[in-house]
Amino acid sequence: MNIFQILIQALKTRILPIVTRVRLFFSANYIRARVIEGIRTFFAKTFSIRPRDKDDYYPMGRWLVSKKLAFAVVIIIGVLSLVYVIYSWSALFPSRANDGIKTYSYNNVLLKFAKGTVRIKGKSGYLAYEGEVEKGYCNGNGTLMNPIGHVVYQGNFTNSMYEGEGTQYYTDGTLFYSGDFHENLHSGIGRLYRTNGSLEYEGSFSLDMKEGEGTLYDMGHNMVFTGEFTIDEIKYSDFIGKSASEMAEAYGGERTLYESDTERVRYMPDIDAMTVEFLDEESIDTEAFAESVFVLKDYFNSADGDLKSFSEITSLLGQPTYVGVSYATLPELLAVNTLNDSSGGLIINGEADIEMQSVYNEYIEVSDYDEEYEVYLHTYQKDGLIYTFVTDQGMDSFYFYYIIAADLSDVE
Repeated sequence: MNIFQILIQALKTRILPIVTRVRLFFSANYIRARVIEGIRTFFAKTFSIRPRDKDDYYPMGRWLVSKKLAFAVVIIIGVLSLVYVIYSWSALFPSRANDGIKTYSYNNVLLKFAKGTVRIKGKSGYLAYEGEVEKGYCNGNGTLMNPIGHVVYQGNFTNSMYEGEGTQYYTDGTLFYSGDFHENLHSGIGRLYRTNGSLEYEGSFSLDMKEGEGTLYDMGHNMVFTGEFTIDEIKYSDFIGKSASEMAEAYGGERTLYESDTERVRYMPDIDAMTVEFLDEESIDTEAFAESVFVLKDYFNSADGDLKSFSEITSLLGQPTYVGVSYATLPELLAVNTLNDSSGGLIINGEADIEMQSVYNEYIEVSDYDEEYEVYLHTYQKDGLIYTFVTDQGMDSFYFYYIIAADLSDVE
């Protein structure tokens, strides 16, 4: 080993411990340990609140409060306040875009004092609202959006509720409703649209339901029915007493007329209804009038919802005036066959025998039918109308029902 190598080895022996100390001093673990130790020592001294003499107290009336305890409380409050300010920075200080409109977080305390047009971000940071605000509420014209950026509602707000004229959309941005609102609900005159964008209904609304005069349309924007609605449903009893020409004006959908020697049945599939018509012998033009209306639905519409059981029906209409077996009439058989065709022939006694011949489209002559086909009926009377529900014996539900005036002299 030459002298040069001996020198290098001696230098390594002297310098290596120094390098090791320097590397240790600047290592992340060492720095973290020293910082944690310093913080621990600081808080240990700070929170060592046991006083040693009378100078360690603050006199507060009849009480003596430890100075260290008071200092510790101030430190804790300061740290918590700092954390809150950092966490709520955007909520405390709104940003302003190039167009001059301020943007607030949804929980911004300053929103209570904002007035005019602003933008509000939702909890996850998306733009939830752009429009007018006042006193912490959406007041005036504005646009509400969902987290994926589609408009939910556009129009007038009062106290953050839809109020007045506005437009509502499905979650995918497709038009849902345009018209009048009251406290977030469709109330007044408006238009209701299907998910494919076609107009479904135009007319009067109340509490988010069709109520009053209105018109139903098919997907080709053709009028299906125009008339009175109640609790989101056609007021079927209004058909009773209408003339054939009045019914033709009220119903514009597909139809089929079944006529026998004694009666005529008008089937209106687009509204799930049939009318039974008779001729007014005292009328000069002998125009037919509707004596009863059949509703081909297995529920009864009411303010309490869709009623399906006889216990529910009885609670609404009172005790039945008749419950039992009866031979079916032609309109009842036509209703049974119509529902059997749509359900695979499963209701009551299956398909009923009816002899008929199609004269032309929409007009069929009935020459004979099974007069011994039995149905089971529950009949009620209320407010001048008789309601008859057709079912199977032992069932607590029904297949369809029909309405007739209690006094046929009341039919105009």
